[in-house]
Amino acid sequence: MQSNSLHDLLGILANICENLDLTYLNPRIKHFRYFQFTFFGLIVKVKGLLDMMVFRAEFLKNNIYEFDEIFFKLRKLKKNMELTYKSISEKEMAKGKNNIIELNKEYSKIFEDILEICLKLI
Repeated sequence: MQSNSLHDLLGILANICENLDLTYLNPRIKHFRYFQFTFFGLIVKVKGLLDMMVFRAEFLKNNIYEFDEIFFKLRKLKKNMELTYKSISEKEMAKGKNNIIELNKEYSKIFEDILEICLKLI
């Protein structure tokens, strides 16, 4: 459930980043503060879901050996998410935009692996 929500939220953020012109990410324009608040809020939610995923994967890796690799991939993704979070909080939106697109691609692969493992277990 959380993995699907995280996949959807990262997809939404990546679509925003891919389709939004960089001029809208300029901190000097009038509507940037509202955009940053909502965009930053989505990133905080993604960060929270990713933390919960890492926690659950750590528990699952002790019981199901297939989750060992997933756990390490999620930890790597979590580190990249923290760098993205830091970039956006420091108003480096162009760098954060590219990081979010990459995070979405990485998590899509992890999500497919999670689904594959879960289908094997059923």
